[in-house]
Amino acid sequence: MLKTSPLSGIYRNHSVKLTEVSGWQIAENFGNQERESEHLKNDSVLIDWSHIGKISLSGGDAPKAAEQVFKGTSKLEPLKTLAKQDMAVLCLTRNDYLILCQPGMETKLLEIIDPKITTVTDQTGSQGCIVLGGPRRDEVLLRSTAVDLRRDKVVAGSVLQSSIHTVSMTLYRTKNLDIMLHPRNLSESLYDALMDVGIGLGLVPGGIATVPVSFEEGK
Repeated sequence: MLKTSPLSGIYRNHSVKLTEVSGWQIAENFGNQERESEHLKNDSVLIDWSHIGKISLSGGDAPKAAEQVFKGTSKLEPLKTLAKQDMAVLCLTRNDYLILCQPGMETKLLEIIDPKITTVTDQTGSQGCIVLGGPRRDEVLLRSTAVDLRRDKVVAGSVLQSSIHTVSMTLYRTKNLDIMLHPRNLSESLYDALMDVGIGLGLVPGGIATVPVSFEEGK
């Protein structure tokens, strides 16, 4: 059976073109990809990446386990990251990590990680992921949280554990995107709240054809 996005209820309110990725049914676009691309360039766009792989490592020797999948991650300082096109490793504390990866890649990673040295949890299905892009994304976030998310304070490659619209989340910032990981059951309420505050800021929903999954630091 196809796995559905936690935003599947939101999809029904739009002319969404769906696509299948690694067993997930996800939005390719919201009916007008040209419009989405224009807003990504000039305003802001909100993308559903809930289908990406998400693996947490906690306790034991989590740094050693992280090193098994990505060299150099055992030396990360808390709230820092290492990333490449298909994977990002987020160091949350000195002994807690979150691995994000291309859809379907989590199966291979789970085979590599030694569960005897740390607690390994596949959170792919239990967490949603919403991505905010475009030059006006900072304005959307400014209206969404009291936390100071100015880019001189929270630079690209940083991780922040906080709340946006009262939803607790892990925010991972790249050069051009803000990637928000949160409980699956709160995805729709978070999405609606972000869209509400973004109405005057050119925020529109978009699909993975507009912002394909990539964790490269320059993206």
